[in-house]
Amino acid sequence: MRKIKKQSGHAALLFAMIIPGLFGIFTLATDGARALQTKARIEDASEIAVLAIAAHNDDNQDSQGAGSGSRVNRQIATDYLNAYLRDSTQLTGLKVKKYNCDQIAECRAGLARGEPRFFQYEIEVSSVQDTWFPGNDSIEGFGDTFSAKGAAVARKYQSEAVDIVFVADYSGSMKDPWRGGSNAKYVDLRNIIKLVTDELQKFNDLNNTDDNTVGITAFNFYTRTKRNGNGSRCWMSQLYGNSWGGINYASTVSNLWVEKGSSHCVGESGGASFRDIPLTTNYSNLNSNVRDFRPNHGTASYQGIMRGAQMLRKGKNPRRLLIVLSDGDDWKEHKTYHSNLVAYGMCDEIRRGLNQGTTTSGASIKARLAVVGFDYDVNKNRALRDCVGAENVYKAQNKNDILNKILELITEEIGHLK
Repeated sequence: MRKIKKQSGHAALLFAMIIPGLFGIFTLATDGARALQTKARIEDASEIAVLAIAAHNDDNQDSQGAGSGSRVNRQIATDYLNAYLRDSTQLTGLKVKKYNCDQIAECRAGLARGEPRFFQYEIEVSSVQDTWFPGNDSIEGFGDTFSAKGAAVARKYQSEAVDIVFVADYSGSMKDPWRGGSNAKYVDLRNIIKLVTDELQKFNDLNNTDDNTVGITAFNFYTRTKRNGNGSRCWMSQLYGNSWGGINYASTVSNLWVEKGSSHCVGESGGASFRDIPLTTNYSNLNSNVRDFRPNHGTASYQGIMRGAQMLRKGKNPRRLLIVLSDGDDWKEHKTYHSNLVAYGMCDEIRRGLNQGTTTSGASIKARLAVVGFDYDVNKNRALRDCVGAENVYKAQNKNDILNKILELITEEIGHLK
């Protein structure tokens, strides 16, 4: 009986001695499990965030130092990360990076093999968490906080075929040089269109179903359109009423989809040379014709937008893009005309009309309007900004900026890297 009591005393003493060690293991295991869980959550959040950023398609100009990403993209990432990491003390070291094909060796090599172009987006971030058991002189712990890191990458490719109409500024100022290149602006414009169609041709060559199509309507004060089916062309106004102040805005908007006939021909060209080129897959012919275009005269971008919408509505693909390429504001009273047309619902009607219908396979059609500016503050043309929406207005400083922005607008499919 005495031996049993002695043994139980030893066991109690031994248990008392190992309690601190067991508690230390418990605390380390608890906070260690939380660290692993946080690591998994921050990686999940980063993957969702980078997909959202790729879909949003912001320019991602660094707002807080190199690699920081734009304010918009940082906010998108922060919102997703906070939603996944509700008990996070703080997010640190958030980086949002975006690379075009020219900056990615794998993409450049793929282009040489005839593969499609892609854009790559990357996120990296750390999360600092409060520990439950920080430890002390007697018990091991992780300290007051621990951190977990996460990163994710997404690529954005073209998926569905697209119909594109370029609404191209051929006013007199497009003859001028610009800081973005060594050529006149209209020369770089036609070179950009050539590079875009080269990329689309690669997609068409790889794709076994629908092909991308491209068309162009150029404008100064007017567009130039074939009329009455007789092969002749005239400088065409889309306006109803007197173009010098007596405009019937309501009638102009309600008849927006009516292709204008000889009664809307005007006698002014200002020495410019251009014409509409309907949607086509014959890019060689399109570029050959654009090489003969010459700019002159003033600017009325609403003329090109309305005519471009009429042309784009004839597309059969599931996606439609109307891209305005311009270097400046509308001329004098045409600013007022444009603003009034927007107020009367011109651009709402364009979006409604372009988003109508389905493809031959029954797929719904999605349309988007965008403005890419040649080396000027596109937000100064408020009517254009209000027409397409501020989030669809892009300023480009050089030819590569413009090319990459157009290709980003075309690319829509988003996918993870495994």
